[in-house]
Amino acid sequence: MKIVTFQTLAILFWQGCIGYGQVVSPSTNVTNVAIDLLDGSHILHFLDVVDAFGHVSARNPDNASQFIMSFAIAPALATSQSLVTYEIDNATAVQLTFNTSVIGDAVPSGFLERYIHSQIYNAFPNITGVVHAHTINVISFAAAEVGMRAQMGSAGSVGTLANGTPIFDFDSLPTSILPENAPHNLLIGNEVLGDALADTFQNGSEVVLMKGHGMAIRGTSVRNAVFRAFYTMQNAEVQSTATLLGALALGGQAPVGLPPRVAMDATVTFESDSLLSRAWALWTAQVDQLPLYVNDLRS
Repeated sequence: MKIVTFQTLAILFWQGCIGYGQVVSPSTNVTNVAIDLLDGSHILHFLDVVDAFGHVSARNPDNASQFIMSFAIAPALATSQSLVTYEIDNATAVQLTFNTSVIGDAVPSGFLERYIHSQIYNAFPNITGVVHAHTINVISFAAAEVGMRAQMGSAGSVGTLANGTPIFDFDSLPTSILPENAPHNLLIGNEVLGDALADTFQNGSEVVLMKGHGMAIRGTSVRNAVFRAFYTMQNAEVQSTATLLGALALGGQAPVGLPPRVAMDATVTFESDSLLSRAWALWTAQVDQLPLYVNDLRS
């Protein structure tokens, strides 16, 4: 039996303040995606991929020109009443996904960096899930200007590009994208910057490292994007350790990672419905044990 904490009561009170009592009936498709979005937000926090910052989103399964993500709130605290439906065009808020009486300017402020999501969806019509995270051991690679290469089967989506994962360097952007009088704060706060980030993706890797900032992950679903984000973090740890061990060994060299065929086939296997569902079942069981995480769409 779940324990009702003060935090849970506070969340429920806050939901009431923004109209939680409104009767809304999103489609089954939207509800199912929203359940995964909430679970994904909580799982990413539980697995230390995100902290107070970072976010996950989904393309609207009923309208491919829209996406759904939480408004600006720590991922661990996301509930159904924090989910917002946005237009991909300019990342404009349409409404609270589960309270259609709250629309337009009445929607609580969204993440400034929702343009990461909108512009990845705009650039890649087949992408239906996106994660942005400030994962520490991933940031180290971009700081050293070293791309990542897949070191293990579960991280095959990292890829095997010759120079590793592409790196987005905010400070090297031309003034046509980042004017001198614009904030040089690393944040992807408009469509132009979002387009520049999306353009950094390369065939052969589902990851872009963001120098001084974090990473962006594209996926074929929310679950897939979360899976890729976690195992990109794990891959960073393996590659870091392997690099250190290689340097210490006589005549040591940097790890080359998996061969392309192995990484590709491993991705197909590890990201299959069977294995992905196994991981998801474990992760949801883990977050369900903690009162911090509230998925009110399936509680």
